[in-house]
Amino acid sequence: MAKPTAATLGTVSSPLDLAPKGEHEAVSISARGRIRPKPKVTLTSLTPNNAGTLRKINSVVIPVVYSDKFYKDVLDPALDDVNKIIYFADIPVGAICCRFDGLGPKDKGEPTLNILTLAVLAPYRSYGLGHALVRHALSACLHPTSPPVPTPSKDAPATRAQLTPAPPRKVVARALVHVQAGNDGAKRFYERLGFKQAGVEKDYYSKAEPKDAIVMVLDDIAAALGEA
Repeated sequence: MAKPTAATLGTVSSPLDLAPKGEHEAVSISARGRIRPKPKVTLTSLTPNNAGTLRKINSVVIPVVYSDKFYKDVLDPALDDVNKIIYFADIPVGAICCRFDGLGPKDKGEPTLNILTLAVLAPYRSYGLGHALVRHALSACLHPTSPPVPTPSKDAPATRAQLTPAPPRKVVARALVHVQAGNDGAKRFYERLGFKQAGVEKDYYSKAEPKDAIVMVLDDIAAALGEA
């Protein structure tokens, strides 16, 4: 039997406040005139235990089938603070998957957060959940933390080195995402977050139409988050 891969600790965030700053908060009132409490919204780390949930959310929302390697790679503990599932009233309704480019000692490009997938189930898209997922990942770029210690394998004893937390990565100030050509809604979504079109990558999607992707870049994460 194959050895299980390293898993994160499955941390859950404090409830998120999705109300826009400086604006009155919308209040839900029942038919009997009672004020309904806001649904609790939290972020949860990706683990092998909820990887199936991530696959299901992506398969419902995104018209691309991702490989087993993709789902293995996004469980990397070094990505724990950017790759998340979002829960609405304790129901998993969305997720974000990213990787970091340009952080290796031999990499020549500028360190960049590459947003690979962002998915929110259709009934929950009016609550700002996608916005919350992206902003959380962008904030993590500026405030990196030590990734959690990998969970030891059940098939072999772990060495001390394997159980030693890695040091925090360096600050990443740039982000990038590919948006399928013709998806104007997604393009506007990222533009509202500060991304700008930097070009078009031909034949980016091998199994989807249209195949071209718009490259959206955020050159200054700190400025976009108001932390410059």
